[in-house]
Amino acid sequence: MEHITELTNLGLTDKEAAVYVSCLELGPSAVQPVAKKAKVVRATTYVILESLMSMGLVTKYKEGKKTLFSAEAPHQLLRLLERQQEVIQEKHRDLESILPELQMLTKAAGDKPSVRYFEGKEGLRAMRQEIIMYAHSGDVVYNFTPADHLNSVFPDNEDTYYPQRVAKKVYAKTLFTTKSDSLRKRWISNAENGVSEFRYIPTEKFPVPAGMTIYRDRIATGSFTGKLFGVVIESEQIANMMRALFELSWDAAKNIDSSTVQ
Repeated sequence: MEHITELTNLGLTDKEAAVYVSCLELGPSAVQPVAKKAKVVRATTYVILESLMSMGLVTKYKEGKKTLFSAEAPHQLLRLLERQQEVIQEKHRDLESILPELQMLTKAAGDKPSVRYFEGKEGLRAMRQEIIMYAHSGDVVYNFTPADHLNSVFPDNEDTYYPQRVAKKVYAKTLFTTKSDSLRKRWISNAENGVSEFRYIPTEKFPVPAGMTIYRDRIATGSFTGKLFGVVIESEQIANMMRALFELSWDAAKNIDSSTVQ
C-alpha cells in the first residue's frame, strides 16, 4: 500500500497507517472489508479503528444493523503534528520547571566549576539553545558578539536564537563588531523591540572572531572561524566577574563618537 512510510513518519504505526489508508480507499465500510484490505486480522482492526477514532482520523456510525467506519479527510492528519507539538511544548515547560532543582543537585556536589565542550556547528547551535532554555523570562544576558563571524556560521534565515530569546522575553545587552554598515544599522534598530540593547565597537578595537554570552551562573564562549567549537563554564564567581567586566566595556562603548552609530 502507498503512503504507509509517510504516515508512520507522522506518528502512526504500520497497522494504523494501513487501516487508515484502507478506510480512505474503501469509503464507509464494515470492519471485515477494512481488515481484509489492510491485511490485518479482524480483532486487531477493531482495536486500531478505536485508536484512529481517538485521533480524530476515523468516525463510525450505524446504518441499519451494520456498524460502518469512515476515514476523516486527510487534512485531519495535520492534527497529529499539532498534537506532537503540544506534547513537546508541555515537556519543554516541565523541563524548564525542574531545571533549577536539577541545578541545585549539581551544586550540592561542591563549588568546583563545571566546564563543558561543544564541537562543530551543531555543537554551537546546542550551546546557544541551552542559553534560551536555561535563562528565565526577565533575565538579562550579556553578549560580546563578532556579528560578521556569527552570521557566517548562522545566517539570519536559519538562526532561531534571536526570535526565541525575544519571544521568551529574555533581555540582552550586546556589544558587537561588524564591518557591514547595513548590518550595524539593522542591529542598532533592533533595540526598538524593548528586550535588546546594542552598542557598536569598531572591529579594529576588538578584532576577535569569538563571542561570549554571560547568563545566570554560566559563561558560553564560541569560536566562529576555523574549527568551530564552544565552551561553557559554570561558575557563579566567574560569571559575576565577567558581568562586571562587561559593564565596564559597556560604559566605555558609550563614548564612541555618536556619528559612528547613526
